Amino acid sequence: MRLLAAAGLGTLLGGSFMFPAQADESYSRDEVIAAYLYRFTNYIDWPQQAHGGFVIDVYADPGVARALRRLLPEHPIHNEIAEVREVRSARDLGEPQMLYVGEAHADFLREVASDANRHVLMVTNEAQGLDVGSALNFVTVDKRVRFEVSLTAADRAGIKISSELLSVAIRVHGGRRQSGHLCIRLGLAQDDDPPCSIREARRGSRRSIY
Repeated sequence: MRLLAAAGLGTLLGGSFMFPAQADESYSRDEVIAAYLYRFTNYIDWPQQAHGGFVIDVYADPGVARALRRLLPEHPIHNEIAEVREVRSARDLGEPQMLYVGEAHADFLREVASDANRHVLMVTNEAQGLDVGSALNFVTVDKRVRFEVSLTAADRAGIKISSELLSVAIRVHGGRRQSGHLCIRLGLAQDDDPPCSIREARRGSRRSIY
């Protein structure tokens, strides 16, 4: 599936999170998700610096793992080339800074999330990813990849997510930032409530995220 324009992916890999107004569907889903995973690292604070380099573990999505291996040599994380590891079970996990889990693996997510000693950023592409312990979950809207955030899961892992990243999330759950504080129209009836209209009017003077 093709999801994001070439210019849009280039911007995503650049200095800020911005989304293109139009998409010519030039990049694959795996490439777009890999670009997001890389960019997330610039907006996350882990409780301690990585020892021995930055590690991204990938479970049940070899396409994303391959895309990361192509991308990361030219885009260091914390001034080092990140390591990408594919894992087959929770027992295979070492101490990665980030874990990306492919679709339809809620049981695996629950098992990993139940370990309170892990300071790992869990990123998913799951229908109810936030409900099973993910901190960042991808959703597709109008053939474009977006993401939602659980501050509850991030806090549990001891991870801090920057306000800049929160400002472009499609939804934010938990903590002081609830989804009601962010208003991105999805064509739903609930988007037409007065508070949403007010928030969009206030946001009009800010940089567009589309």
